[in-house]
Amino acid sequence: MDDALRNLLSILALKKVSDRSFSGLSSGHDEFGLFGGHQLAQGITAAYETVSSERILSSVHALFLRPGNGTQAINYEVESIRNGRSFAQRRVRAMQEDRNIFELTASFQAFESSERIISPDFPAGVKAPELLPTFEECIERVGPIFGEEWSTSERPVEYRVEHAPWAPAGPSDRGGINFWFKTKRKLDDNASIHAAILAYMSDDCVSDTLLVPFNRTWGTEGTMVVSLDHSMWFHRPARADEWIYVEQWPSTAYGSRGLAHARIWQDGQLVSSVAQEALLRF
Repeated sequence: MDDALRNLLSILALKKVSDRSFSGLSSGHDEFGLFGGHQLAQGITAAYETVSSERILSSVHALFLRPGNGTQAINYEVESIRNGRSFAQRRVRAMQEDRNIFELTASFQAFESSERIISPDFPAGVKAPELLPTFEECIERVGPIFGEEWSTSERPVEYRVEHAPWAPAGPSDRGGINFWFKTKRKLDDNASIHAAILAYMSDDCVSDTLLVPFNRTWGTEGTMVVSLDHSMWFHRPARADEWIYVEQWPSTAYGSRGLAHARIWQDGQLVSSVAQEALLRF
């Protein structure tokens, strides 16, 4: 297993402190602090630890309250909001130095067969991942765009970029950043791991799309982008170790806040929808 994937799985392997308390590894990055997807993934893992194995994740809604410290462990406290026959809800609080840095509510459903199905059509004209450049090849072409460490560090997934300001094809017609990903090896059949990795990757660059109309990236001098909240709906089970396509686009920006959306696909089926609000200043 490559080091980056091993590191991601170690982040998801929370230490159980009590039935409702868990401790997770931090990022180890002093310069960048905590990646939002890091907290989303750990928060989902903590919530999963407190529900029965028959439950599947249906949605999460998260608030990024304070910058996290990348060099200190994160403590997660899980509160049971409700245990119903069909749905169960959990509230997760992430703490560092007795400060609440992140909150997440998660809803789980008892599995039900699907007699009524609606699914949108998979986007037309999407190229197969094998025909697209890797993230590393894109960065070699244009140079560091997120800072040297972030731009050149190894990814825990195989990452193929279709549309982005730093990709040969440029942004999509909607001003979006679209890509394929999958983990670099097969994973266990553990629903919490696959859902957590999906959430981790859902925060990879969705708010970056808000900079596309302004011809900026995170690395543009004087640019600040901070995630404020993140909502995600899990429509169908998905495997993080098989190709997943992510399409993202900016929706609106006003008063230093912007909203971006994403749709996540696997095998031609819509498996998840995402909305993220971010603070924009430049």
